[in-house]
Amino acid sequence: MRFIMNGINGNYLQYITENHSADTEEVIAAVAYATESSLLFDWCLEREIPLTFYGRLDEDVPVSYAILDKFLKKKSPNFACFLVQHHHAKIIWWKGVGVYVGSANLTQSAWNKNIEAGCFFDEAEISEEMEADLNKIFEKLTENSTPLTEELANIMKDRERSIYRNHPKPDAFWKESSLKTWGGLTHVSRLAAEKVRKNAFLEEWYSTLQVLRDIADTVSTSDYRPIWVNASAPKGSQADQFLHAYYYQRTFDGRKANYRKHFEDNKTRKLDALQEAMKWWHKLPSPPQNEDIVVNEKAPLIQALLSKEKLSSMSYEDFHMLCSTVHAFIDYSRRVKNKSVKLKTDGTKYTIPQKIDALSHRIWNDQTENGLTVRDVLSFILYGGSQDQLPERLWKCISDPQWKLEGLGVSALGEIVGWALPERFPPRNGRTSKALRSLGFPVKIHVQ
Repeated sequence: MRFIMNGINGNYLQYITENHSADTEEVIAAVAYATESSLLFDWCLEREIPLTFYGRLDEDVPVSYAILDKFLKKKSPNFACFLVQHHHAKIIWWKGVGVYVGSANLTQSAWNKNIEAGCFFDEAEISEEMEADLNKIFEKLTENSTPLTEELANIMKDRERSIYRNHPKPDAFWKESSLKTWGGLTHVSRLAAEKVRKNAFLEEWYSTLQVLRDIADTVSTSDYRPIWVNASAPKGSQADQFLHAYYYQRTFDGRKANYRKHFEDNKTRKLDALQEAMKWWHKLPSPPQNEDIVVNEKAPLIQALLSKEKLSSMSYEDFHMLCSTVHAFIDYSRRVKNKSVKLKTDGTKYTIPQKIDALSHRIWNDQTENGLTVRDVLSFILYGGSQDQLPERLWKCISDPQWKLEGLGVSALGEIVGWALPERFPPRNGRTSKALRSLGFPVKIHVQ
């Protein structure tokens, strides 16, 4: 974590935009006041980085008309703008890089001259709880927002002129029929908020689980199974590798997956898009990226390793092999801070296998606040009750410090569950969710 304090400590927000454009998948910004487009908006537009922006809605025009006009002229689903009453947050999430939470608005003074204070968390430092809280903010903003339209932009343009001429009429402003008014937040206890989070997680997880099950049932049939996939391979593993191949072969535009555009294209035709993708998969004469090895060879080995009998006596070597195979774990190892896995912080460049070694060692030797090891946690999730209640146990192990191990987030655990019980729970990780979104399914994408 870094303090962003401008001239006080020499850390500026421009450092992110100047050095991390290649790593940024998309930007979600909830910043109340915005008058300078060059700081973030132009940066995203010029680099075709998808941007969702939430600005403040009130009679003082906190977001300039010039910025609103840029969004309208772009005419792209990858650049969305919403205005929200009672919004005062300053959050910018460069997905794939990290998130800023602080005091700086999108103005030249805030980014360069003012005394501002904020924290920048690298992507690897964003915990499941923090991710859930960030998403909750964006969901609340979306729920109470006025989406940008020509009508809204014209209202703000007229209001801007009125303020300039010193003839403001706030009562008239709020009578505009296209504005969505909102009374603001009401007091909610921490216990009630936690229950809302849990219910939202379970609702989304179960609905996505059924989508994956339906895909697994279909893609594993002879009508859609490629000739190089064994018919006896677990159907959940087949679904996982189908989505793996589709994501990497059909959604990338250069170095980046453009799954947001595919989502917009397919959200009203997701069944057609899915069938087209499965037909493409069926006709592949050979696997694009060793999907045959994963589904035919590795999947049965991992399933046996995670059986109830084997798990109780799992060795570190077994766990390391598991970590070296789980896609979500490998992906997280790329981003994890060297310091957090006891590697040198002197600028040494470590390979992915070295990062996996360090991360797997740390998790293996770690314990939850309740004194549980990784074997205990995995045993609890997989075999600590009925399979019907498994998602609830999964939630407990990503949200409750008594059960949570740092570095084993919902993406890694969801994938591990799928390798252990593929017939009932097809593997799910961040890549799985991105593939589903590209096919038009409105699923949630978890950071780790």
